[in-house]
Amino acid sequence: MYTHLFATAAGRKGCILLFLTFLCMQNLRAQTWAFQTGSNLTTFDFTNSAGQVVSGIKSGSGNLYGIQFQQKLVDTTALLLTSSPWAIYFNQHPTLGKLLGKFQWALGIQYNQYNAVGDAVNVAFSYQTDYLGFRPSLQFNQPIYKNLSLQAAGILQVNQLLHGNQWVNNRFLDLKQDPQFNGIQMMAGFQLGVQQMISEGLSLSLSYQQMSTMQAGEVQGTHLILRPKSFVFGIIFQPKNK
Repeated sequence: MYTHLFATAAGRKGCILLFLTFLCMQNLRAQTWAFQTGSNLTTFDFTNSAGQVVSGIKSGSGNLYGIQFQQKLVDTTALLLTSSPWAIYFNQHPTLGKLLGKFQWALGIQYNQYNAVGDAVNVAFSYQTDYLGFRPSLQFNQPIYKNLSLQAAGILQVNQLLHGNQWVNNRFLDLKQDPQFNGIQMMAGFQLGVQQMISEGLSLSLSYQQMSTMQAGEVQGTHLILRPKSFVFGIIFQPKNK
């Protein structure tokens, strides 16, 4: 019960941080904002000091919430309305302009729960963690039918543990005291999905995301790699510039 209360409190803090960050960034001339929610299924790859993979750990599910700012790498439509040197260049190289127009960069923050359960020698245990991450990405969009498009993205993510505990032998251990979980954590991965425009300035997306710790956390010869797989639903707003 206490674990649930702690996780709920950490989740609320994560959502508040996401909302405050969104308000602070309103002064940016955002072309596109994406609001995301989803579910993580995380694999904990533990390796002991002998180099053997620890068995008995099963993937656990957790929530995902995110806010993301997206901007076209090259907005050829707006650029060609100007008389800048770049406008002249892309007017002379329309194929290149069209290709670059399908790419966009994105910056976002994401709250993630990475959880796992398991048992060893008839002893049950579980891990419950809450991370807040900053994530730059490079995305590619390919229209396939009317307002439907395919999306692919390469992602980097820098995580910081907000809250975490391990339950074992009827005891709770604070994972903020464990360097394998606490501290700055780097992840890399990809995302594949589809996006459907509903109306002007409003789209919906559904995607699959796979991430992995870039460098295993090490403590006394043991190593840990987190490998979350996620299903993400997004609502994308493209406000009109006044």
